[in-house]
Amino acid sequence: MPKLNNKELALVALLSNPSVKEAAAACNLSERTLFRFLSDDGFKSEFRDARRAIVETAIAAMQNGASEAVARLKDLMYSENPAAAVRSSQIVYESAVKGVEVLDLAERLEILEDEFTKQTIAFTKQNRSRS
Repeated sequence: MPKLNNKELALVALLSNPSVKEAAAACNLSERTLFRFLSDDGFKSEFRDARRAIVETAIAAMQNGASEAVARLKDLMYSENPAAAVRSSQIVYESAVKGVEVLDLAERLEILEDEFTKQTIAFTKQNRSRS
């Protein structure tokens, strides 16, 4: 396996530690060096992409457990413990409402994006015909 260069070491350390100070100690580089790397647009872009990939992986893992969580909440809705039954019913209800709201917003955003695209195309065609 090839040896990692300082930027690669810094990237791994920044992704694995909660602060620049701890990341610097973990990769044996100075905090100043890490801040310099983070001010570089290319490095910053790589860092954001890697961090986003980590978050997307975590979200996918949570989504995989969502069906089981819903099944468990539905079971608890019929619990003999009134507090558990009420709380699980509340969670299911609030989650369902929020889901509908998110889907509605996504649909509205898609409509706005489509309209924006149409207007941009029309504007571009109109300006080309004037030239």
